[in-house]
Amino acid sequence: MELKSTKILDEKGISYRLIKLSQKGVSFEDVVKYSEDEINPSEICKTIIVKDKKGQKYAFFLKGDKKMDFSKAKEVIGSKISIVSYEDLVKETGIEPGAVCPFLLTIPIFVDKGIIELQKINFGSGDHLYGLEIESKDLKKIIDFKEVDVAQL
Repeated sequence: MELKSTKILDEKGISYRLIKLSQKGVSFEDVVKYSEDEINPSEICKTIIVKDKKGQKYAFFLKGDKKMDFSKAKEVIGSKISIVSYEDLVKETGIEPGAVCPFLLTIPIFVDKGIIELQKINFGSGDHLYGLEIESKDLKKIIDFKEVDVAQL
């Protein structure tokens, strides 16, 4: 399976595991339920796209079982934010919710510190039927991001 995301990983020489899902995975629970391979639920991550009042978009990357603390995220951005609509997400990324791959984005990315503490992470590949798993330390070889603390306690 040749995906834009795996092509980027191949070009950068980063080892990864492609995780096949038996059905379209949108939520954290879907990934756990539909994964055809052995996965660790605590390594599942999600990308949340938000926008500020001016319409500027940002991505927050955090553990799949965590909720984002909007007051902490507001401090990071410096203004009030809201999650983008389905239409905005598809327009911005070309991808539907559940398949967003953080390194296919062209907007600022903020990575929650909880992700950095993990050895391995898995996340959307850009395709609903596949997830990607990499070592968290390799994330900085792929994208520029700012490490933040935005997960709810």
